[in-house]
Amino acid sequence: MSKKRNKSKKKFTGDIDVDQILLKYRQLFLFDVIDDKLANRINKELYALDKVSRKPIVLRINSGGGSLPAGFSIIDTMKTLHCPVITVVTGYACSMAGIIAVAGDQRVIFRHAIWMSHDLSSYNCDYATKMIDYADFLKRQQKRLFEFLGSHTKLSQAELTKARNGELWLFADECKQKGIVDIVVK
Repeated sequence: MSKKRNKSKKKFTGDIDVDQILLKYRQLFLFDVIDDKLANRINKELYALDKVSRKPIVLRINSGGGSLPAGFSIIDTMKTLHCPVITVVTGYACSMAGIIAVAGDQRVIFRHAIWMSHDLSSYNCDYATKMIDYADFLKRQQKRLFEFLGSHTKLSQAELTKARNGELWLFADECKQKGIVDIVVK
């Protein structure tokens, strides 16, 4: 008499907590408009993962951009960590999302992803004198933004000027040539 093995398969009966699994594997996602709420979440996750281990954190980016102060809070947080942050552009990184992508310790872009930079925008309406003061502030902020971009890439002055005065759109292979990323995932 032969014994038959019980080949019963375990059935999954519980819910999977995808967010916890991704955090465990040090994968963060910037897949929305960059505002204070998103920046606060990303910053908390970065700090928490830095406390747990010095292993690299992967920040995946697919965003049209958003708030400059919120985005720079993410960059400043990335730069204060003990562990490296790898930025990965998975779809598109435009505006502030593109600047965050450039700030990674290692910068990666998928083959069909797109990167874009442009001048600052503002939807501020107020008294004329306040608007003039704010416009002066925006000029200084834009100067700092493009100095950051110039120091972290191989973009030419002509390309930085194009981005400052309009929009500079680049495909993955162009991003590699211009020093915006280190690796193109094919």
